[in-house]
This record gives sequence, C-alpha cells and structure tokens, in this order.
Amino acid sequence: MSEERTVKLQLRDDKGQMKEYFFDFVSQSKKLEYIRKEAALEERVDASGNKVETRLEDYQELQAEFVAGLFADKAVTKKAILEGLDSHDFKQIFEIIRYRVLGNSRKEDEEAKKAQEEQMKKLLAGLDSTTSNSDL
Repeated sequence: MSEERTVKLQLRDDKGQMKEYFFDFVSQSKKLEYIRKEAALEERVDASGNKVETRLEDYQELQAEFVAGLFADKAVTKKAILEGLDSHDFKQIFEIIRYRVLGNSRKEDEEAKKAQEEQMKKLLAGLDSTTSNSDL
C-alpha cells in the first residue's frame, strides 16, 4: 500500500473501544459518483419548484455516507462514522473527500490560504495608513 494513498479512520464502537479502518484505493468512478451526488444535493427543489437550501448538516451526512462506502469493512457505516467519530475530528471526513476522493492538493490549499492571509494583512495595513488623526 502506498503511504500517501492510504486512509486511516479511527472510530469508537458502541462499547467505547477505538478501532482503526483503512483503505488505499478510490476509483475514478467513485470520484465521479461523489461529484454527481454533491451536485444532486445542491440542485434539490421542493414540491413548488423552489430551491432547497443545502445545509452544512446535509453535506456532512452525504460525506459520511460516501466515505463509509469506500471501506471494504462493512462495520464502517454512515451511522458508525456519525456516532464513532468525535465532532472535533469530523474534518477528517471532509479531508478524505477533498484530498483523497477529489484529488485536490493540500499543499496548494495551504499556499492559497497563506496568500489570502497576506492579502488581508496588506489590506488591513492599508486601512491603518489611511486613518489620520483627524479621523479619530
């Protein structure tokens, strides 16, 4: 198994014991399936044809269900993830989707975040320099 491709997920079972689960392969068809499912979630309409607002919880449930399906071990289910993963650690599910399933680059995300922070610092510094004593 390739180290960078292997995903490890630790879940607490109903007895309170931690168990580790692994997978190391995501097919292109699985990637496309996720893209379609997320698009369908975002395109929902009610009986009147009005767009249904997609909530964070909707994304989290979709992602938990999808990630569960990536593991060969049938003990990993949507319910097992939602009940066995600490809420503080749920970002792991988002990261599995973003970086392992969709193939986005963690390095590029970090660089973009740093660039945004630098732009914000420059913007704030510019605001400070335009404030004169008469404005106070």
